[in-house]
Formats: sequence, C-alpha cells, structure tokens
Amino acid sequence: MTSSRRFGRRDSETSLAILDATERVMRAEGYGAVTSRRVAEEAGIRQGLVYYYYETMDEVLLACFQRRSAQALARYESEVRSERPVHAIWDDLTNTIDARLVFEFVALANHHEGIREEVNRFLVKTRRLEAETIRKEAEARGVDLAPATPAAIAFLMYAATLVLASESSTGVTEGHDDVRALFDWMLKRFE
Repeated sequence: MTSSRRFGRRDSETSLAILDATERVMRAEGYGAVTSRRVAEEAGIRQGLVYYYYETMDEVLLACFQRRSAQALARYESEVRSERPVHAIWDDLTNTIDARLVFEFVALANHHEGIREEVNRFLVKTRRLEAETIRKEAEARGVDLAPATPAAIAFLMYAATLVLASESSTGVTEGHDDVRALFDWMLKRFE
C-alpha cells in the first residue's frame, strides 16, 4: 500500500542533507544509531523534516545506499571507457571505498530485505562490469590470466581494497605494502 501523503522532493538540499547526515551517523556510530532524532540532530534540522522527505527510517537507509551505489556505478561506467580501465577500477576501489559504511550496509542487509536486494544488485552489476573490463583488457593486450579468471581478479581487487581500508581505519597496516605491490605487479601486465 502506498501512502497518498505528499513528501518533499528527494533532490532538495534538505533531503540530501538527511542522507549525508545518515552516512555520518552510520560511519561514526553504526546503523543502529540511525534514528530520525539522531539524523535530524546531525543534519541541523527539525526531526519532523526527516518524515517530510521519507516515510520511514528504512526508506532513508535505502535511499542512502541507492545514492552511494548510483554514484559508484557512474564512476565505474566512466572508468571502463578510460585508456587504462583496469588501473582506473583499482584506483577507484583503493581511493573511494568507505569500509566502515560498506560493513554497516552489509550488516544492515542481514536485517533489511530492501537493502539486501540493493547490495546484491550493486555487487553483481559491478562485479560483472569489472570482470568484463578485465577480460577485454587481457584479450586486447595479450595477457594470459591463467589460472585466474576475470571474475576472480575482480573479486580479489574488491576484497583486497575493502580489507586494506578496514584495517587501515583501525591502525593495522601489516602486509599492506606487500598486497599493494602484488596488485601493482598484476596491473603492470595490463600496460
């Protein structure tokens, strides 16, 4: 059942401030702290405005994830058209992944069907895009990936950057230079 109630525009400054505040709360305090009161406080708005723009807090969380995934997909689609697409994907993963938010959304996906569906849709789409880019580049440059597959390399790139970012945020860097050097070696094969 859809509500006949009118809501504020999702592209308004206030609506976007709500999503920004939601991300900051999730990153600092976890998804369990995301309440209309806490988000409004973080955004510097009245609590009622959260419900003027979003019917429920689940809707806020879903909109937050959808916005982040749309931004990431737009970057990926641009990167795969670059001169060095595999390098561009690695650079994007290395420089833009927000491990705290990723883990919060994954944890939230365990309890929220809409988030789970969006996380799955995003990961499948990006993994396929990355794998296809790796496959095309390997073929174009005569790179033998065996025994790895493009999908395995795409998975390892994502997993490595996620763990690197997560550990770095806690101060652990043991082995990180070695992992980066390994990926640098692999990426040189695409030059």
